[in-house]
Amino acid sequence: MKILLILPRDNIYRYHGIASKIIGPYAPLTLVTLAALVPKELEAQIDLLDEGAQKPNYENKTNYDVVGITCVASSANRAYELSEYWRSRGAFVVLGGAHPTLMPDEAQQHADSVVVGLAEETWPQLLRDFKIGAAQKRYHTQYSGELASPAPRRDLFPLFGYLPAPTIIANRGCNNHCAYCVINQSDYSRCVVRPISEVVEEIQSLRTRRIIFLDPNLASNREYAKNLLQTLIPLRLKWMASAPSDVVYDRELFELMVRSGCEGVLIGFESFSQASLNRSGKKFNQVNQYKEIIRKFHAHGIVVSGCFVLGFDDDTPEVLARTAETVYDINIDLPRYAILTPFPGSHLFTHFKSEGRLLTEDWSLYDSQHVVFRPKHISPAQLQQIFTDTLKKSFSYRHIFHRAQIAPHSLILSLMANLGLRETLLSAWKEEAGQAQTLPVHVEENV
Repeated sequence: MKILLILPRDNIYRYHGIASKIIGPYAPLTLVTLAALVPKELEAQIDLLDEGAQKPNYENKTNYDVVGITCVASSANRAYELSEYWRSRGAFVVLGGAHPTLMPDEAQQHADSVVVGLAEETWPQLLRDFKIGAAQKRYHTQYSGELASPAPRRDLFPLFGYLPAPTIIANRGCNNHCAYCVINQSDYSRCVVRPISEVVEEIQSLRTRRIIFLDPNLASNREYAKNLLQTLIPLRLKWMASAPSDVVYDRELFELMVRSGCEGVLIGFESFSQASLNRSGKKFNQVNQYKEIIRKFHAHGIVVSGCFVLGFDDDTPEVLARTAETVYDINIDLPRYAILTPFPGSHLFTHFKSEGRLLTEDWSLYDSQHVVFRPKHISPAQLQQIFTDTLKKSFSYRHIFHRAQIAPHSLILSLMANLGLRETLLSAWKEEAGQAQTLPVHVEENV
C-alpha cells in the first residue's frame, strides 16, 4: 500500500523559499503521528509533504492508494483542490483535522472518507477497512481520559524547514470554554491526555535537553500537569508550552514549572478590555494583573509570548489603537496578534451568521489575519488597518530593542526571535500583495 500524507498551505502557513529554511515554524506532529499509526502489517510505503516547509511539487510523485489530507479552515480550500487532484488520479482520499471535524458534511463532499476528531483508533481502522474494500465514508470515535499515542515518525520529517527544538504533545485538550475557540467544540474538549510514562519515554528517546510542548493548554488538567512536571524534574530539561495566565497563582503548579525547567510560556492574554474577556468566557484573565503576571515569570527566567485578539464586540477603536503600546508597557517578550475569527462550524460562526454579520464564506480568509465579519464598534476596514498598524508598531525596531533589553534570557536570542518573526510577517505581506494582483493558479499547474 502506498500512502501520501499532506499538510496543505494557507495564506500564512506556506513555503517561503530560503526564508522557510532559516526561520522555520515549529515542527507539526499531525502527519508524522498519522504515519506512526499506520498498521505495520500493511507494510505501507509512506510519504509526507508539508506545504508550509516544502515546495509543493507533485508532478514526479507516484500514484498512491491512499492520500490523507489534514486541514484547518484557512487551508480547507487548498485541501479540497488537492483532494480533487488526487481523486482524479485514482487515489482514495481521506480528509481530517480541525475543519473536517467541525464541518464533516462539507468535507464529505470532497473526499472518499472523513475522520472526525482524534484519529488514534479511527485512522488505523480506516486503513484496514480500505485494504479489504470496506472503507466507510466517516469515522468518529469519542475519547476521554487517557489515550495512548505512538511516538511520531520523525524520521519522515524534511531535513530542513523547522525550528531545531523538537516538539511533543502530552495533553490534547483544554477544559476552558472561551467563546472564540474551537477546541472546546470538538472531541478535544474532553482534555484527552497521554500516559505520562509514554510522554517521558518519547522525550528520552529524542536525546535532547530542550523541547516544545504543542499542547493547546499544558495546565488545563492541573493534576495531570503536576504529575507530569514532577516526573520531568530529573530529566533536567528546558521546555516551553502554552499555559493560562493565572498559573502563577497556583503556587504548587508554578513551582513545579520552574523546577522542571520551564523557560518559556505562550499565554492567551487576548484583550486589554475586561468586558471583552468576561463576555468571551475568559474571566480568569484579569487585565489589572497582566504586568504582575509577566513580572513573576521574568523573576524565574521564563520568557512570555503573549497572544492578543482584536475585534471583540466590546472593543472600541480607542482601545484597539493602544494595543501595541500597552503590550510594550507590560513587557511582553514576543507578542502575537490575531483578528477575531468565527471559524466555520463554531458557535461564534453560527451567532454571527444569524445576525447577518459575516462578510464572506471564503475559508481561505479565515486565517485570523483577515476581517471576515462586521465588528460592533468599528468598520471592517478600520479593524483591518488597526491590526496591520499594530503589527508594524509592535515589530518596529524601537519595540524589538526594548523587548531584547528586558528579556529574562539572552539579548541575542530575543533579538533573533523578534527579528525572525518580523521577517516572516514582512515576507507574508509581500507574498499576499503580489497574489492580489494575479489570478489564482489551478492546482494542476501547482502540482
